[in-house]
Amino acid sequence: MTPGPTSAGRPSAGTAATTSDSASVVGRRRRLLRLGGSRGIIAGIAIDHRDSLRLMLERRGATGTSTSDLRSLKLRLTRVLAPAATAIMLDAELGGLALEAGAVPSSVALIMPLEAQGYETIGGGLTSTLLDDFSPTEALRYGADACKLLLPYRPDDLGSAARQEALVSTTVAACHELGLPLVIEPVVYRRPTETAAAYADAYRQLLLGAVARLQPLGADLLKLPFPVLDMRATTESAALDACRTLGAACADTPWVLLGGGVDTDTFVEQIRLAGTAGAAGFLAGRGIWSAAIASDADDAERIARRVCRPDLERCREMAERVAKPLGAQ
Repeated sequence: MTPGPTSAGRPSAGTAATTSDSASVVGRRRRLLRLGGSRGIIAGIAIDHRDSLRLMLERRGATGTSTSDLRSLKLRLTRVLAPAATAIMLDAELGGLALEAGAVPSSVALIMPLEAQGYETIGGGLTSTLLDDFSPTEALRYGADACKLLLPYRPDDLGSAARQEALVSTTVAACHELGLPLVIEPVVYRRPTETAAAYADAYRQLLLGAVARLQPLGADLLKLPFPVLDMRATTESAALDACRTLGAACADTPWVLLGGGVDTDTFVEQIRLAGTAGAAGFLAGRGIWSAAIASDADDAERIARRVCRPDLERCREMAERVAKPLGAQ
């Protein structure tokens, strides 16, 4: 029997809980759909890098870069690239300045990371930890439309896999309680003792195994690598079949392609194949904006406008031609 009003005229506890749960589901779906813009195709730019951004600058000779410099660099990149995207990934630590400055247009959805930098080791596997000073609640205060959790994951390492799965489950629950979607990004990493050939042979099954175990845990969007490590060593037909197999493993959870740092020509082709196989678009990072990594923020902005934004626009054009809209998933 449906719970009725209490004697005081207010909904019963059961009705209130049901209404709250329903509102959370509705809010989560509305926020998820915002990631795809008006056409439902996600053309996302990821600028949530932190330690890796410092490392990229150091490799280009920019040592001693301050936090203020990094925040300014992210502000410049965001100003140029966000308007060409449907969604942007930005962290609070280094991306907060861009958010405070209003560099993300209101029409562009915001995704914020929850994982801390670095990993812990459990047995022979890597595990993630969450940020101490940032949570889904803080993300919601920033106006985030979704949160993201990046996690190294090897389905063949049972100890670390179990811990990562537990982390996904608790993070899903924390986000869903607030009506926030969660994007899960599994990284099927190569072990230090593993040869390149052995990793390449195992890669596709490791990725499929990761999706098979993580998909049922309730994430709203999966951010996945291209299922073929070396496109030069395969045919277009085989690569498309691999994408379709990956899409089937995602079941009813929408998925997008991550960039993985490949060049734009390669990535546009990967978007075409993944989109044909049912991907909802892409969320790419350094492969699009790494050319603009410079210690001088003015130089970075000029390169971003001349090189990086046209590359992002090429990727978006391809995604909107072939990808499967979120609402149709």
